[in-house]
Order: sequence, then C-alpha cells, then structure tokens
Amino acid sequence: MQLVLRPVDDRFFHEQVLPFLSLAMSDSAGALDSLQGRLADEQARSLCERLLSAHLGGGLGGVAQEPWGELVERLTFLQWAPGSSGWQVVGRQAGYAGNWDEALHLALMVEDPSYPYGDTRAAHGRREGFRLHPLAELGLASLIGGQWESFPSFPPDRVFSTQGRGEYVPREQYAFADWAWRPARTVAHWRVHLQRKLERLLARERERLGPVELPEADEVLAYWLGKAPQPPALTVAFSGLGQRAASWIQELGVLTSHVSEAAQAQAGLVALVTGSATER
Repeated sequence: MQLVLRPVDDRFFHEQVLPFLSLAMSDSAGALDSLQGRLADEQARSLCERLLSAHLGGGLGGVAQEPWGELVERLTFLQWAPGSSGWQVVGRQAGYAGNWDEALHLALMVEDPSYPYGDTRAAHGRREGFRLHPLAELGLASLIGGQWESFPSFPPDRVFSTQGRGEYVPREQYAFADWAWRPARTVAHWRVHLQRKLERLLARERERLGPVELPEADEVLAYWLGKAPQPPALTVAFSGLGQRAASWIQELGVLTSHVSEAAQAQAGLVALVTGSATER
C-alpha cells in the first residue's frame, strides 16, 4: 500500500471543502448545488451536474459513487485559487508518494520517543496497532495513520475509503479514515518543532550506539532540515536501521522536505492511503 501526501490551499479547504462535505452527509443535493455555484472549474461543475441528474435524495446514499469519488479527489488533491468567477484549479503541486508502512515507521521514529524502532518485531506490532487505531497528538505520524485533528463534523470514512479503515466517535471527539487533513497552522507548528524532534532522534541513536560515535550526525541533521542537498555516506549504520540505514535516512529527508515546503507555502496537507504504487 502506498501513501500520498499533497499540499492543499488552506482557505479553500476551510471555506469550501469542509462545509461541502458536512452538508453532503444530510443534503447532498443541496451541497452539490451550492458548491457548483462557487466553482469556476468546468470539470468539477460537470461532475456536480452528473451527480445531481442521477440524485436519489438524502445524503451520500443518494449519489452515484464513481463521479462522487472523482469530485472529492479533484477538490482535495488539486491546487485551487480564487478567481473572478469563483474557485478554479491552478495545477497539481508535487507531493510525496511512498510505501505507507515505511513512511509510518519513519514518522513514528521522529514523533514518538517510546517507539521501539530498533526491535523489528516490536516496531511492526506497534505499527499494526496504530493502523487499527491511530493515536492523536503524534504530529505527522497521526496524519499518516489517518487520524483527524481537529475532529470533523462528518465521518471522513463515509466520504471515501480505499482500505475500509475508519472510525467516528463523537463522544470521544475521535475520527480516522484512509485519508486525513491538517490545516496550515498545524503544518507550520510541525516545522517549528521539527529540528528539536530530529535532534532527539539522533540523541537516542547516540545513546543506543555508545560508546561508538556517529561522525555524520550533524550532516544527517542538516539533510533532514533541508540545509544539505544529499545525505552523507555513513561509516556507522544507525542501530535501529541496520543495512537500510542510508535509504531510510534519505526517505525521512524526503518526508521532512514536504512538511517544510508546505509550511513555507502556508498550505495544509492531505494524506491518502492507496492500494497501488500509482501517485494520484
């Protein structure tokens, strides 16, 4: 299974996508009609028309699934900007596409000091449990797991699902699905604290490897923070990474660069778990 991360326009998501999905739960025809009037994108408007022409009434149970999926994907995974006639598509920004399990492993290494990444069996068990019930307040790892912060006014797994995962518990303010979103303010917060978390990870490695030194630690940190274009050649493999240390260090740098670029652009982030290696 693959993970896709893509930056999204924060204002568009707040003002258009979230209210549209909330209303669609109970009145999908009203939501589609209202959305159609605010978009200047012909393809999205055409999808709205198709859905309205075949509408059976009520909430999402009354919409045709194929055009609904196309519409939601267009709304959530393309770049939108306001124009003179309404919101319009201005392109598709480059995003991250990689192995979901590996991305979750790397994110947990950074976000969770208790994650036993040096123990292959224990780490695998922790990730399996996380996929079934992703924990809150673990930053990028929570997003990759599909957990929603803040709690949405609609069940996100009912909007669309790729793996059949999802839970929506209003009394606990807890929701997760095969896709999730974080606003720009949260992504900016991640970037502010990223260096501290990466330094904490390197400190754990120094402790685990001691008395062996990590001579490239500063170079690794510089790469992760986008201050160096390539990771260094390692003379000592990180203890929790073994023979794949170099490739995982590089992949973590790719992940952190997408967080930093989204923060610089004042964009939110959408994560989606797919069933194939094809980037959406």
